[in-house]
Amino acid sequence: MKREKKLTKKERQAMAGKGPTGARAAGGGGGGGGEHIHCVSCGRHLDPSEFDSPATATFVQCAHGSQFAACLGCQIPAQKLLDEHDRTGQPVKAASAWH
Repeated sequence: MKREKKLTKKERQAMAGKGPTGARAAGGGGGGGGEHIHCVSCGRHLDPSEFDSPATATFVQCAHGSQFAACLGCQIPAQKLLDEHDRTGQPVKAASAWH
């Protein structure tokens, strides 16, 4: 009996995107179209317009290249979460989403 062909990790990321929500961070918040972004540190809902000037949100990046959204006030705690992720190899301990 033959097994079904599975997609590689690279192929899955190309289809779904990187990061905890599958949202790509390219272009300062993506290209609209139903993106639902939350701060990795506090869980606050972030609108794509918050990444535009004057920015109230930004993206932080782990050593593996994945990008995560963060409020400007949470940028340092968010980077600490990513540093722990890089150090331990465990998934990022993102906060629960809230609105």
